[in-house]
Amino acid sequence: MIKNILMIMSCLFLFAGCASNHMTQVAPNKMTMAPEQGKALVHFMRPSNFGGAIQSTVYNDTAYIGTVSANTRVAYQADPGKHMFMVIGESADFLEAELLEGKTYYVLVSPRLGFWKARFSLNPASGKHSQAEIDKWYAETKEVIVNEKGLQWAKAHAADSEKLKSKYLPEWLEKTEERQQRLEADSGI
Repeated sequence: MIKNILMIMSCLFLFAGCASNHMTQVAPNKMTMAPEQGKALVHFMRPSNFGGAIQSTVYNDTAYIGTVSANTRVAYQADPGKHMFMVIGESADFLEAELLEGKTYYVLVSPRLGFWKARFSLNPASGKHSQAEIDKWYAETKEVIVNEKGLQWAKAHAADSEKLKSKYLPEWLEKTEERQQRLEADSGI
């Protein structure tokens, strides 16, 4: 009986898919290469297949940015200034950012083990990794944008994301400064 349950659970994870139907792949000639006028560009990249069947959703506070699946990235045009980015899987994690106009930043969406499904962290790549490493991760991922299904999903799950933020942000704020992830303004290129 336990063997059957484990087999069913494995199949569910396998058939959950590695790509989100909330997102559409961007054509190579339409990729986001630079910040728009008056904006900063943040690339949220997930170059790992680990936890591939589990989706990670990324937010600017509680505003849905996109769903970052294994081997995908989302390009986000942000207003300059302070931001609190959030990623959701089984739990929520946060990244405080200070963004400068005209700069491009890179953030890794990093899966980690959870109890029922994968958890995720947002880790600054800009300023912490070599440009060669960042370029490799960028090349290993495909840019995706939110489609109509994604917008509908985000609207239907807005209360869930707010609930996770309310639960996990106080824990994040209690961490020592050294353990809180930050994307520094001067790490943009």
